[in-house]
Amino acid sequence: MKIKAIAPYLIYLLINSIFIIKYTSRLNFFNEFLFALIYLVIIILIIYSYIKINICEYYYKYIFFIIGVTFFVFTIYLNININGNNLNVDRWSAMEVGIKALLNGQYPYSAIDHLRGRTSNLPSLIFIGIPFYLMGNIGYLQSFAFLIFSLVMYIAFNNYRDRLFCMLLLTLSPSYLWEVYVKSDLMSNFIFILFFLIVVQNKIIKDKKINPIILPFISTALVLTRLTVIIPISLLLFKKIYKYSLTEKVKFIVISLLTSIVFLYICFNKANSFEHLKYHNPFELQNRQLPFIISLATILIPIFYSFYVNDIKSLITSSTFFLFLPVLIAFVFNFYYNGIYSSIFKSTFDVSYFNIVSPFLLVSMTFNHNKLLVNIVQTKKLS
Repeated sequence: MKIKAIAPYLIYLLINSIFIIKYTSRLNFFNEFLFALIYLVIIILIIYSYIKINICEYYYKYIFFIIGVTFFVFTIYLNININGNNLNVDRWSAMEVGIKALLNGQYPYSAIDHLRGRTSNLPSLIFIGIPFYLMGNIGYLQSFAFLIFSLVMYIAFNNYRDRLFCMLLLTLSPSYLWEVYVKSDLMSNFIFILFFLIVVQNKIIKDKKINPIILPFISTALVLTRLTVIIPISLLLFKKIYKYSLTEKVKFIVISLLTSIVFLYICFNKANSFEHLKYHNPFELQNRQLPFIISLATILIPIFYSFYVNDIKSLITSSTFFLFLPVLIAFVFNFYYNGIYSSIFKSTFDVSYFNIVSPFLLVSMTFNHNKLLVNIVQTKKLS
């Protein structure tokens, strides 16, 4: 069986196993490793059965919408009934206090959340959270992101069998369920990136005109959510920008710079001093989990690899790999210095960073499930 076909599945199982082992270890009545093993067996059986069995398209569509509507309502229910202040995760409150400070004319990166932490969100992610803050519950961002991912499934796949497969992978993923439960913005952030990539790549493939002002504005704004966003954005756009005329290149760079200046000024102009800014900024916080040198090294390769991206499948596959690589490297380094027990159970490494790759991974798995079926059949014939 070709490793390229099964690699996304192995990564999916690895990420979700880590989450299960970490969080079920807090249950005294069940062994976390046994729990992970049971999950792996169930998921493998579901995937294998789904790939092997084919039913009427109508039923796939019917089930897709039932699960989609039910899960959306479920996310709303969780956000209303889960008290964030009782959670030992502060991503939601870090975003909330940052938004509150910004709207009150204060420096958002000095604001302290309910766990005495500060926001690591770059300006654009703070802006994205404002509508949900004004709605009274920052967690609704996850509900909205689920709708966007549902739209991604509709655009990326041309039949409901594939769409339902992706929906099942999403809703059966403990790492994603954890994101929704703790009101984290991390995976939602990359769902928005994935949506942008698919929409723009579709236009590029169909040779449709892309607004020369909106493209650099939105792509720069998305980079200003998290630095690692440069990886998929560069895979999408670097080859296209390289082929631009000199005038088009200059226009793109100017708009990007203006967008960066305006967004950064809005969030950083309230800093008391340069010294205060130096120690209270989102870059310093983000680099704790993904050191800058690792991020920089893994950003350069995708820029050159963008010349090999020709369609949506290659874009998603390469984005999956290049997003997973820096997180895996950071995890391995942490494991080397602190040990596997501390890395997972003592949180010396934030395992939620694996969710950076999850939206891309789910789409990649769905693109590859037909290849997986072919490989399974071929393996059986050989045996």
